[in-house]
Amino acid sequence: MLMEPHMTTGVFGVEVEMQLFTLSITDLTTFESVPHEEWAEKEDLFEIGNRFARAMLAANPNFRHRGMCVAIYDEAGIAVSVMPLDTLQ
Repeated sequence: MLMEPHMTTGVFGVEVEMQLFTLSITDLTTFESVPHEEWAEKEDLFEIGNRFARAMLAANPNFRHRGMCVAIYDEAGIAVSVMPLDTLQ
């Protein structure tokens, strides 16, 4: 798998390492939404997951109370976070 290089950017003179993450809504068995990619710091994943969950629930209210999760994958496609969607509302 071809991986994107990590991106380093300067913020107020401090270098910040950004990584490309892929977010999706999944039931961990057969359903997975269209993936969304976002550059972020690993420390910001909870906030990004929350924002993604709110947007997906607003667009797809039928996802509520169905055991769905927000899955976040790193550049290698490895799940680095899986958060139950209902707890992120």
